[in-house]
Amino acid sequence: MIGTSPKMRAVYDLVGRVANLNCSILITGESGTGKELVARAIHDLGKRASLPFVPVSCGAIPDGLIEAELFGHEKGAFTGADRTRQGL
Repeated sequence: MIGTSPKMRAVYDLVGRVANLNCSILITGESGTGKELVARAIHDLGKRASLPFVPVSCGAIPDGLIEAELFGHEKGAFTGADRTRQGL
């Protein structure tokens, strides 16, 4: 890539190396640094590219509800769980 900085080249290389791994990947960084773009690139280059990509901003979900949001919950599992819900 012409004009690509060494830091961006390192990001591209890392995305290519992890795209086909069968594991969870945690992407961290300040607001506006492109975390979702990196996640989408990993998804699009990987074996799951034909499956839906579901971006989740964990910072927007209260700590006590993150597990239920990601993995779902049964009716009555906690106060306010008035129905069974499939996770993301």
